[in-house]
Amino acid sequence: MQLLIRPLGVTTAVALAIAVGALVATQSVARPVADQRFGPNETGHHHDSDRSLWSRDRDTVNRSTLRNWTGSGATERSLAATTDVPFNRPPGAVEEWNRDIVSEFPQFRTDRSVYPATASPKDGTFIRDAYIEIFTVQPSTIVRATSDQQPRYVAPEGDLFATLDYRLVVPRNSSTPNSTETWQLQSHNVTAVELLVDGESEAEQGGTSVPTLEFDLADHAGTDHTLTVETTVTASLQYRHEWCSNFSAAAGNCTSWSSETTTLTENVTVSDSIDVTEYNLDVSGSYARFPDGDLGIFAFKHDPWLGYELPGGRINGIWRFYSARDPGWDNLVTATAEGVSVNHSTVHPLQVSAYPIKTGPTASPADTVSIQDAYGWEYDPPSLPSTVHLDVLDQPYQGSFMIAARFQTPNQTVADLTAYGLVNGVKTETDPDAYDEIPIHRSNLTLDVLNTTSKNATVRVTLTDAQTGAPIATEEREGYVVLAGEPVQTGSDGTLTKTIDRPAGAINARYEPKSWWLHSTGYVGDSDASSVQGTVLTLVRWFYRAGVPVALFLLAVFFIDRIAGMPVWPPWRGL
Repeated sequence: MQLLIRPLGVTTAVALAIAVGALVATQSVARPVADQRFGPNETGHHHDSDRSLWSRDRDTVNRSTLRNWTGSGATERSLAATTDVPFNRPPGAVEEWNRDIVSEFPQFRTDRSVYPATASPKDGTFIRDAYIEIFTVQPSTIVRATSDQQPRYVAPEGDLFATLDYRLVVPRNSSTPNSTETWQLQSHNVTAVELLVDGESEAEQGGTSVPTLEFDLADHAGTDHTLTVETTVTASLQYRHEWCSNFSAAAGNCTSWSSETTTLTENVTVSDSIDVTEYNLDVSGSYARFPDGDLGIFAFKHDPWLGYELPGGRINGIWRFYSARDPGWDNLVTATAEGVSVNHSTVHPLQVSAYPIKTGPTASPADTVSIQDAYGWEYDPPSLPSTVHLDVLDQPYQGSFMIAARFQTPNQTVADLTAYGLVNGVKTETDPDAYDEIPIHRSNLTLDVLNTTSKNATVRVTLTDAQTGAPIATEEREGYVVLAGEPVQTGSDGTLTKTIDRPAGAINARYEPKSWWLHSTGYVGDSDASSVQGTVLTLVRWFYRAGVPVALFLLAVFFIDRIAGMPVWPPWRGL
């Protein structure tokens, strides 16, 4: 605050000091009332616009009311009225709501100031309860990774909404037989509201009680930023002092008057700040085409992100979303010369939050899309506000920073992939150059029984690349061979020799390749079975191997005899 007064005479200065001193009052401090849980139809709640946006409300079940809801969307409306609803994507309707509702903030009046209970208004001499408060920043998402780690991610470009207000106090006029003091408000205004990013000017808007400022974080270094809105409230008052400069004792009255007029200008600067993290979606990874035509995708990002999709299917990681009002705006304080009053707010900004869902990553449709793996850094589970009723994890979880999936889509490529972030509108079309292509070959597994005893069998497993013939050493890569139900590893030559308990029938082996995206060449599995010599199964296998070719030969002779009319059937007729 700057109080600018030009030099005055001694009498005027004393009078002015007394007048100004009489104005100074204790700054009013509004104490927020306890957090409330608003019901769907409370004044100012506007629940009927989209009930699913209102987590943190008072969920109630009124059966007669629910039965009266019919038509399109009745089921979704009923669900949102009785519980909280998670979203698969950040709901864009939140931004529309905030843009509309901020315009309903109470209009300015010189005799009052209206502010949220969490604001910290400032008092000057003539300017009282001045403040500016950030209403919301959008698009944005609070990511509730843990109870302590909950960054507010914002899109690189977006809007900041704010509200500001103040009230004015004009001193009362006073007079005595020998002196008169008068005050008059000449002007008051708000200078341009300025948006600062890390202290650097980003945007300005002319004085208004509900400023909207656009920002672009691309030109600012780093990802963590502080957004600050700042403005100065200015008021000018005219002070006129008239006094008796010559009093005639004989006449008993004043015979000469003097006067002085001065203008006092006061400035009160107010500001508010919020910490945000710029959210960029720089996803990269690898892709592969399976021998059967399926498309494999492996994508990762170092920060939390949502997932990706092709025209035929979608992968969602562990994150889901809910929308809830900002409790800091549950109540509005109205300050006047008589005091303060706290009332239910007429404006409620909504905020999108992301949280790890209990069901984990999902793929849809499940018959054509499958998740091969999803992993990332491990976190302790977060706790949601007590009034938000959603299933949350109660054990440490892995964030889905890296997601591998398989799509039954032979006609699409990695260029058709779209990745989605946790902030509404933040998505990216895939640049194929950011993805490495990994070939996937078929594998060839053979199982041979080398010798047997009454109790044991010694077998050899040979695993090779079916395309190149190169040995596959599972001990040097992800994956393993399952031999007789136990995981084993092949050596550098692609073989494994092992003595196992002799089974009653066949011995089975199969190759389980893992994590094709971690190697220069990926594989699909193969299997083989071999019987232990001397068992009934051996005889069955011998008859099968010998009988099938003989049966096919006899069938061919039979057809030749019937079609050509040649007397060759049965082939043993001449014996």
